[in-house]
Amino acid sequence: MKIRTKLRLLEIWAVVSLAVVAAIGFSAAVNDNRFEELTVERLNVVEKNGQLVMVAANSSHMPDPVIDGKAWKTERPAGMLFYNGLGDENGGLVFGAVEGGGGYGAYHGLSFDKYKQAQALALVYNDHSGKYRAGLRVWDRPETPLSEILIEREKIAKMSDGPDKKAAQEKLDKKNFSPSRLYLGKNAESESELTLYDAAGKPRLRLFVAADGSAGINFLDSEGKVVSSVPSKP
Repeated sequence: MKIRTKLRLLEIWAVVSLAVVAAIGFSAAVNDNRFEELTVERLNVVEKNGQLVMVAANSSHMPDPVIDGKAWKTERPAGMLFYNGLGDENGGLVFGAVEGGGGYGAYHGLSFDKYKQAQALALVYNDHSGKYRAGLRVWDRPETPLSEILIEREKIAKMSDGPDKKAAQEKLDKKNFSPSRLYLGKNAESESELTLYDAAGKPRLRLFVAADGSAGINFLDSEGKVVSSVPSKP
């Protein structure tokens, strides 16, 4: 009888345990793991292998840029960063503002990077005490990986000041030349504008509507001089 009683108790315990587990599972399914509020200083989204896909963090927890698997030390404002399938950072959202001296500065940017390079496309808001630009900008980035540029920059920084260091820096700047090719938005003079640049970063075509409502199209030479306008100037 004692053995039968013990077996009966074990059966009852098993049934109760199964019911509890089922209830917990059902509750989780119904709640769908949802939270009314979540407070964190950094949130990582990763693939199953642990590779970063996205990071959202405050300024003290923003990760350094990662290119070719190497992190490069820098300071960043709060925001959100995106990573490609290779683990490299390839764009993000940053924002911030400061006050002082009777004025302020504010910046917001959503950017998308060229493969193994810096931002090639961005929506940017840049404000200096009310004098601001807001629009879409496109850059022409080189094929040279940014990691190679940064390694060379570190080597040049360790060189002694002189002609050799200056020549090396100029060569590096030429290799990493990244001219603007397009800007569309509002400029600091309260004009709406569309400006197209050549491969040297020189503005060559500009469409605008000024704050007073006047509009026009300017064609420029490589020195920035207007060579033709619509409507034509007297």
